[in-house]
Amino acid sequence: MKKYGGTRYNPRWDGSTWFILGLVAVCCLVPCVFDRSLWLIIVCMAMLAFVILTLTGIYYRIDGNHLVVYTFFTPTAYPIDKIKEIKPTDSVLSSPATSLTHRVAITFSDRKILKSTTPLIISPARRKEFIDRLLSINPDIIDQT
Repeated sequence: MKKYGGTRYNPRWDGSTWFILGLVAVCCLVPCVFDRSLWLIIVCMAMLAFVILTLTGIYYRIDGNHLVVYTFFTPTAYPIDKIKEIKPTDSVLSSPATSLTHRVAITFSDRKILKSTTPLIISPARRKEFIDRLLSINPDIIDQT
């Protein structure tokens, strides 16, 4: 696995992120209250830990000409020079974004990059700074934010 450097951008955590974490915690704790089985408690705590690790394992880096998206601490690099458009979205598609409300959709000029027609949806915490950095590398990006 290649080691990437560059500027790190954490994902945005908002009310929706905390709501999901709270919902998972409640769904894990309710069965434990009614059935005090040690195995049930272990399974529920493992599920909660998995959700927390998944959310904390999402972040983004801009390293040279690459946008690197870390999902569960595994990097995937995308070429910044192939980014066609960045626009805000409220799509609930599964994506490496922790927020459900503060998301941006990144569309690439080459469909082979994502191997689909759906855009890459992320939620950087410092969105303006993040987009400005992408625009400084590739000024041809259409910015609709």
